[in-house]
Amino acid sequence: MPILDHLAPDVRDIALFESFHSAWTTYIVEELNLILPDGFLAIPQTSIGAREVDVRADKIRALTQMSHPPYQPRAPLITRAEFPTAFEVFVDYIDRGRHITVGAIEIVSRGNKDRPSERDSFVSKCRNLIAKNVSLIVIDILATPAFNLHNQLLQAMHAADGYIDAATDQPLYCAAYRASHHEDTAWGEMEVWVETLKIGDNLPELPLYITSEVSVPVHLERSYTRVCQVLRIST
Repeated sequence: MPILDHLAPDVRDIALFESFHSAWTTYIVEELNLILPDGFLAIPQTSIGAREVDVRADKIRALTQMSHPPYQPRAPLITRAEFPTAFEVFVDYIDRGRHITVGAIEIVSRGNKDRPSERDSFVSKCRNLIAKNVSLIVIDILATPAFNLHNQLLQAMHAADGYIDAATDQPLYCAAYRASHHEDTAWGEMEVWVETLKIGDNLPELPLYITSEVSVPVHLERSYTRVCQVLRIST
């Protein structure tokens, strides 16, 4: 299913943007939980202006047995980046024990890009996640408002490479990030996988790391297509 223009009346009248994204997170979670090893769980999180998926682990441990062969993502771009010295700690305490967030998927909404304060808040959250060694995927398939949060995130981290050309005819993107922190300095290396897109393109597959060495594939096209089918949206 090619990427749709979710602000066009023929799509918007069938399913509001917020409704579509809420459903999308559900199907991303479902697909991840089919391939995540024991001890890891994908959980949808919903708040006003944001849609995200968290992958959590009861404890981080060596993975010796997986139901699927280890996923090998393509080589990332590696850029030098600056990490914040203070950040929010994303730790959940629930009845069955301590859970640690190891991965997050953020689907950008119009509310994330409408105002400077919202853009700054989104970028700050993403920066803090990366600095906390949380593997992060950001999905932006909205051409308007025309603000590139990927570039703003890299600028906030003083990254040297990985920016999307402002003149590109592919203003949409999906990107994955993970950090390699230097203990004695605020500077470190960040691995970046970025796919620039436009309406009509197919969504990519991106890696989500659940340990420092093990990643799982996130099949964005497959879950996106399923939502379109369930909501009876066609091209």
